[in-house]
Amino acid sequence: MTAYLARVGSAEIEVVVEGDGDTLRASSGGRTRRVDVAEIAPGWYSLIVEGVSHDLGIVPDPSDDGTLGGHGPVGARRSTLVLDGELYTVEVLRGRRGTVSRSRAAGAPGGSEVRAPMPGLLVAVRVAEGAEVTSGQPLVIMEAMKMQMEIRSPAEGIVRRVHVEVGVEITGGQVLVTIG
Repeated sequence: MTAYLARVGSAEIEVVVEGDGDTLRASSGGRTRRVDVAEIAPGWYSLIVEGVSHDLGIVPDPSDDGTLGGHGPVGARRSTLVLDGELYTVEVLRGRRGTVSRSRAAGAPGGSEVRAPMPGLLVAVRVAEGAEVTSGQPLVIMEAMKMQMEIRSPAEGIVRRVHVEVGVEITGGQVLVTIG
């Protein structure tokens, strides 16, 4: 059994995972679910949660120093998750050893970096520097694996910087927009 405390946006969530291999039991908020997991490509998974299929991509933050000893989903403590096409910024605050990163728990100064979940082509920028954005608001649209996906704001704030231009090939984990 492994317990994690993670921050998703502004919410802190405790998740307990039991089992190993292809079948897990995940508990959060007093509810336990069976999760069948199959890796379909490096960092990309097919999940079946209570009979419903989901796609999950995990992109570690390339600037993550991994000081929690590799207890995040793929060894990083900060990652971008793509769950059924929706982006979530996740930071593991406590892993197996029960250590909490107090400096990160207080919030990252200087804003939130929104990163590309995978390599692709940037096809549209929906915000400008200085614009106020709300949580879930589309920031950019990228095309990857013959699909277009909206990359949405993980929180409300002001767009401090747009790091990319339309028509540019981007790499997985590349910073797209900074929100402060």
